[in-house]
Amino acid sequence: MADNKKVKFGASNFEYGVVDKDDLVQETRKVPGLSTIKIELTNEMKTLAADDGPYVVLSGGITDAKETIEIYDVDSQMKVDFYGIKLVGGVEVFKKNLTPRDVATLFRTKLSNGQFVWVAMLKGKFTIPGVDTKTVDGTPDPNADSIEGSFVPRGDEDEGVILLIGREDNEGFNLEQFRKWVFPKTEEEGEIPDETPKP
Repeated sequence: MADNKKVKFGASNFEYGVVDKDDLVQETRKVPGLSTIKIELTNEMKTLAADDGPYVVLSGGITDAKETIEIYDVDSQMKVDFYGIKLVGGVEVFKKNLTPRDVATLFRTKLSNGQFVWVAMLKGKFTIPGVDTKTVDGTPDPNADSIEGSFVPRGDEDEGVILLIGREDNEGFNLEQFRKWVFPKTEEEGEIPDETPKP
């Protein structure tokens, strides 16, 4: 009998793209220095009682989706893309009335069998990173920049997609197709069928 025990570890290959008004992503950018990443999904449930006991459990679907990223340097280009700030003479200019842009994010974690799991959040806005640093006393011990994103469905409000997880250990997984669903350049590329497409 095959040993099916697997564990996931690590986080790398962070990539993002700005989502336009048509839910398309024309360009992506890979950013080094990913330290930690955490995704929190809230699926609200309500248990209705009847006949002197629990009767039925109703689900409200995914009602809240957050992604927290710690990266060693949220650089100027990333801030321009995420927040629409201006870069003037090498200076990042944050105006009071700035509105963060929608972005799609992608990263990968590794399975103990050497294959990868790719995780993508499809449409969300991120908080502005603060500054958290300290004086150096001996060996440098830098803090990573931390930003939190709130995500909404891409596409239809009721049937839209928030999260995609692609596993290389699943039969039929195709990274190229997966990336098209995460970062679609055309409406056709962004359509995710209900069943695996036939070759």
